Amino acid sequence: MRLQHILEKYLPLISGMLVPAMIFAVGLLWFLAAGGFDFGIAGIFHWFFYGLGLFNLLVLFNFNRGKPLFFTIIIILSYVLLNYLKQRFGADFASTVWYRDLEVLVPLNLLVFYRLGNRHFFGRTSLWMLLGIISQYTIVEFLGRYDFSVSFVWHDINLPSVVAFVALTGCALFYAVKDGRFADYGILFASLSIWSGFYNAAEASGLSIFFFMAQFELSISLIYTLIHNHYYDETTGFFSRNSYLLQSRHFPLKYSLGIISIDNYDKLATTLGHNKMNRIIVMLAGILEDMNPEDHIYRYGNDEFIVIYKRLDKKEAFKHLDDIRRNIAGVAFEYAQGKKPLKLTVSCSVAEKKRSDSGAVEVLVRADKALRQTLKFSHNVTSQG
Repeated sequence: MRLQHILEKYLPLISGMLVPAMIFAVGLLWFLAAGGFDFGIAGIFHWFFYGLGLFNLLVLFNFNRGKPLFFTIIIILSYVLLNYLKQRFGADFASTVWYRDLEVLVPLNLLVFYRLGNRHFFGRTSLWMLLGIISQYTIVEFLGRYDFSVSFVWHDINLPSVVAFVALTGCALFYAVKDGRFADYGILFASLSIWSGFYNAAEASGLSIFFFMAQFELSISLIYTLIHNHYYDETTGFFSRNSYLLQSRHFPLKYSLGIISIDNYDKLATTLGHNKMNRIIVMLAGILEDMNPEDHIYRYGNDEFIVIYKRLDKKEAFKHLDDIRRNIAGVAFEYAQGKKPLKLTVSCSVAEKKRSDSGAVEVLVRADKALRQTLKFSHNVTSQG
């Protein structure tokens, strides 16, 4: 039973591995079986790489996605520099100081951005990260003229590079299995593809196909994530506002709709910051899920959740929402180690579907109106619309 419980818990989380793993496996087996490709095929992968890179950059800039955007920038930059070193030094490029340092810097930067880049791209932190990239490569290029290197080669093995790549893939694998996100698996196999690209960089086909695979895996995970986040909230995993608007057409004739609003959300978000506020939201979502196991929960806005009670009338839903409100008020949210736990309150409202209502919008408007009127005078209360 214990083994069955573990399998039931973790097997769904590794289902996202299938597509990126198949892309990596097909590319690797094709390369090994063919023993490399001719220049024409390598050129096709070469231009496909740049085409996908441009596509990723445009989409990521538009949606302001920090982590995959940094990955894309680093992948493109490293590919350009590798090709430059091959053209300048020919077959001896792999023995140059700059190539060995690039082997170290690329996985280290990817590891840093994997852990710190989970934020919007346009911001002060991202600007410092970009300046850090420029500074690194400038300093390494300058020091390389004097044969100074940050790498350490032992029996043709760049030890710092190996350690950095192992740390990157291990970190990506841990968080991918832990959270089961498709995007993390995309980054995991993109990292393995980059590692393979460096290992086979001496061949034009090896460099182009593996870096193309890395870009392709990022593209697939990016498209999937954007579609998924259209219907599901990225932070909580609940249905999103878009899902509510789509699914509301199919709600039953009788139901109750509850709104749960976080009191003083804007002030809390400004004080705590994006990451800490998200931790609190995740803990709050866990409480809502435990207390509403059979009901649909939507994250309608940053500070609002909607619960659809298909089996409860307004009175029963009111009582249930009030239990949620009092339960949350009694919880101490430990959002950071060494920080005083946060006491959080929510205000709730409920409305019931009437025969005269033409659709779910009228029910939501009635519940929202009752909530807004209550919030003008008080917080941490439950009202009826």
